Amino acid sequence: MTLVRKTISRRGKGQRAAVGGFSLIELLVVTAVLLVVLGGVVSYITIALQRSKAEQTKVDLTQEGRAFVDEFERDIHQAGYPNCRMFNTGSNCSAHFDDSTMAVGLASVSSTQIVFEGDVDGDGIVDSVRYQLVDSAGNFPPTGTCPCTIKRSQLPKVTGNSLTFQTTPAWSQELQEVVNSGVPTGVSLYGGGLPIAGNVLFGGGTMTNTAYYSAVTTFKDFPVFSAYDQSGDIISLPRDINTVADRPVLSCNSATAPCIKSIRLTINLLGSGASGYDPKTGVRPVVTLVGNGRIDN
Repeated sequence: MTLVRKTISRRGKGQRAAVGGFSLIELLVVTAVLLVVLGGVVSYITIALQRSKAEQTKVDLTQEGRAFVDEFERDIHQAGYPNCRMFNTGSNCSAHFDDSTMAVGLASVSSTQIVFEGDVDGDGIVDSVRYQLVDSAGNFPPTGTCPCTIKRSQLPKVTGNSLTFQTTPAWSQELQEVVNSGVPTGVSLYGGGLPIAGNVLFGGGTMTNTAYYSAVTTFKDFPVFSAYDQSGDIISLPRDINTVADRPVLSCNSATAPCIKSIRLTINLLGSGASGYDPKTGVRPVVTLVGNGRIDN
């Protein structure tokens, strides 16, 4: 009886070992599979985070640029209001250029700067407004490299100051990371943009930002400001109210001469080289925004 009980006891232990235990090889295989799966999950999450960073940079660029473009369009819409034709001043508006209660409208337009007068706030005060593009070193006219910056100044018009355009602007707003700075010749659409500083972040820095990001010529060569007449034809720039021949073009007080009826603002923005690039590819996000301001006054 004792012998039988021992046999049964050994058989029960063997069954329990087969059912409830795992060999070392089985444990290693399971661990390896788990590591492969976990590695795939971590890799996917890393890629998603990298893409998310680049997309967030693009969203930020778009929001900042859109707000600036909207401000520009609102400003241009008020250029020239109120003007001398709204008052009993006769037909010679140039005689009232220095009157602080009247806006001359466009005073100076070039590919890198626009100066105009108008009651942009609707508060009854005529303002002198200036938008200006400066290079990465803050120079105007921009002569160095981009990314450049567009700055905005708004000051109350001073009597007797129309032809000097508020020589000491008060910059209150700006938009950075602008890479188009073209100064085209005549009625050309683009040309003459500044180089983009620095190198790309891949390939050992062997390719310049200008070569990579400006493979499409218009990217850096398109002007920030372009002017169009009532027929939609481009008008050659610059134009300045100090030049008598330019006054009909700026003020539209001639029945025959073409004049500026709309200003186009074109902005190509490039993500920051310090934090705004895709960590996986090294490519910086690019955003293009366009605004059209129509001269109604």
